[in-house]
Amino acid sequence: MSEYVKVASTGEIAPGQMMPIEAKGVKLLLARVGDAYFAAQRKCPHLGFNLCRGKLEGRAVVCPLHKAKFDLATGEIERDPRLLFIGMKAKSDLATYPTKIEDGAVLVAI
Repeated sequence: MSEYVKVASTGEIAPGQMMPIEAKGVKLLLARVGDAYFAAQRKCPHLGFNLCRGKLEGRAVVCPLHKAKFDLATGEIERDPRLLFIGMKAKSDLATYPTKIEDGAVLVAI
């Protein structure tokens, strides 16, 4: 059974930004798109690069190493990794975690 854990306050992260967080020992990234908050695994499922160093494109995160693109709401791959002109296949979707806001706190279900 999942338990919601406070990971940040709503004022700690601006719209269009990401930040590294940890919940119950699980290393995640927290992203804010408009007024929506998304939590996902911090490492790219392709080669494990830190996605917090990537960029947001709408509600998707782009890996800074291989340009793989993942939907933060569903975890689905929107674009497979590429290195220069070499196309690759992502190993799996991105793990995502439910979020909710209570009393100005961002909570993530772990």
